[in-house]
Amino acid sequence: MKSFIIRFFVVIGILGLMTSWYFIPDSFFVEYSDASNEQIIYKQDTLEEEQKNIEEKEKQEKYKEEKVEQKQKITIIRDESTGKVKQRVPFMVQAPHAQWDESKFQDACEEASLIMAKAWVDNENHISKNDAEEEMNKMFNKEEELFGPDVIDISASDTARLFQEYYGYPAEILNDVTITDLYRILTEGNIIIAPTNGKVLGNPQFTNGGPDRHMLVIIGYDKKNDEFITNDPGTRLGRGYKYKDSTLYNAIRDYETGHKKDIEGLKKTIIVIKK
Repeated sequence: MKSFIIRFFVVIGILGLMTSWYFIPDSFFVEYSDASNEQIIYKQDTLEEEQKNIEEKEKQEKYKEEKVEQKQKITIIRDESTGKVKQRVPFMVQAPHAQWDESKFQDACEEASLIMAKAWVDNENHISKNDAEEEMNKMFNKEEELFGPDVIDISASDTARLFQEYYGYPAEILNDVTITDLYRILTEGNIIIAPTNGKVLGNPQFTNGGPDRHMLVIIGYDKKNDEFITNDPGTRLGRGYKYKDSTLYNAIRDYETGHKKDIEGLKKTIIVIKK
């Protein structure tokens, strides 16, 4: 009897469920189904829009990278018709704020030449006056550490050493160079830091005929006019300054590290900077 009662209630329950299911309106299922579809479509649209935004952003980033790479590659100007080769090297003067009365800046041609060379290696387009002065003061401290106090002149080999130890970049010393070597090195896409006798350069912008120990950066040449193109930090007008090739070559003369040490001989030594 007990089992019969249980089965009776089970059957009644099943019939009740079947009856209630039958009376649920179709609109309930249709509306639910439509809402689900709308949610799915909305999510799909959102995902597609997000994907488009990501792809567009990636395209923009790639375009920017390509422009930077292209800009970095265009660091040298060649004109076969005139025989002109010129590297894009940012310029700075060795007394960034015209403090020529301060002895450390009067003789800071080596430091200025290295800063310009480093900027070229790094594909920089500009050196601000404030950045130049700040960098030079740091370099003065490094020089004292390497070469001792009261050093105002730095030889070619020690200038290359400073470039290597301060910046961590390579620099090649070449001795007994010829004028043909200078043209070849520049044609190969390099720049040259050259110690010179400033008085032999004959630059009218120099005071008192120019310094007898002076360093500058040779950034190219104009073969048609037999000229070397330089960034000469000894004058505010030194950007792209041109010297006759024979004049500049004759002026190349290494000097010792120290304080106005006597110069012996005529050492044709240069520093080659490569990318």
